[in-house]
Amino acid sequence: MLKENQNSGFSLVETVLSISIFLVTIVLLLAMLGPVLSSLDEVKESDEISTIVESLNSYLQSNSSLAVNGSNFDLIYEAVKSKGFATIYIYRSFVSEKSPNVQLSIGFSRKETTSSIQMERSAKIYNFNNAAGPIYRAILTNSPHMPKQYYRDRGRSANPRYYLTANREAFKNNFLSLEIALYSNDQEPEFIDSIQLKDILKKKPIVTYFTVINR
Repeated sequence: MLKENQNSGFSLVETVLSISIFLVTIVLLLAMLGPVLSSLDEVKESDEISTIVESLNSYLQSNSSLAVNGSNFDLIYEAVKSKGFATIYIYRSFVSEKSPNVQLSIGFSRKETTSSIQMERSAKIYNFNNAAGPIYRAILTNSPHMPKQYYRDRGRSANPRYYLTANREAFKNNFLSLEIALYSNDQEPEFIDSIQLKDILKKKPIVTYFTVINR
């Protein structure tokens, strides 16, 4: 007696069910992968900020001369006192127009002024055409972590709040205490350097910290 052939293939219901399970698995994997990628981006950004802060601190404490007729301390003091704050830019730049190699560029705003100290031309950034990524703007202001006879507190609504009042010759402290706020700016064809402090402060800094400049 002949046996009836049995169909060994999948039924339509089984096929649809298998596809549904597969799609749910993919969705769950993507949901798990999202936080991992986000975490990697955060780690990368954190490392970048740490590098920028370390480079800025090294620049401020550098032994290389930033001033023509004075010390680096004299220059930074005069720059902050001149208008209540000083601006320094830090960014990665191409070595040349035809080179893919990248270096770290750092320097004061080309509009930075002081009352009596002449700044070296090499200590300023004059254009950002060679930028290879975000341009970081560091705003240096006086902090209250020093004797009160050297500065004035203009109140919470003032920008900057703490203003140096003592002439550099009368400043007898061995260090200048600064607050540094770091802002990130996307690379643009023409980066705007001449922007008022009140407009800069409308954005939230990516990091704010205190440091000291030793004589």
